Amino acid sequence: MRKLMPTVFAAVLSAAAFAQPTPSNPTLAKLTADDQSARSGAMKEIDWSKVSVEDAARRSQVLELLKQGMVRSAEDYCNAALIFQHGDTVDDIRLAYSLATTSRALGPDEQRCRWLSAAAWDRLLMRLKKPQWYGTQFTKSPTGTWELYLVDETAVNDNDRAELGVPPLATSRARAAGLK
Repeated sequence: MRKLMPTVFAAVLSAAAFAQPTPSNPTLAKLTADDQSARSGAMKEIDWSKVSVEDAARRSQVLELLKQGMVRSAEDYCNAALIFQHGDTVDDIRLAYSLATTSRALGPDEQRCRWLSAAAWDRLLMRLKKPQWYGTQFTKSPTGTWELYLVDETAVNDNDRAELGVPPLATSRARAAGLK
């Protein structure tokens, strides 16, 4: 993956620089729908070992689409970012953030893409064992309750969060308290 990152990043940048309004890639849309479908239902009912294998296959397919230049629209980049957001490695999450940021540049009005760039950044910080900024990531405590992952409250404010479609920090904390 590390050897592929410069190639993928170059493809992302070059595509973004010359992107014209293009139809979204139906393969990416299907991969994203499958990704979300695998996560529907109660958390305790999901077979995460099965989902993990399926996620890896989806990431492989997205990498191939990136290499082929088949990721072109803001929606495509957002879909690709979402799939990598569910990756296993820091490199997966870095790529998710790069793809989400490209998506935002191509489609600044796309709410989902704005939120995803914040979520990918937070997840990257979390994987690096640093406090998140936006408050999009939750973890299970040792007692089994959900909580908002540590937040650096000086990095951004609720106005910054709102700009990216992220709820205020107090809302995220309340959400964590209601998760089961």
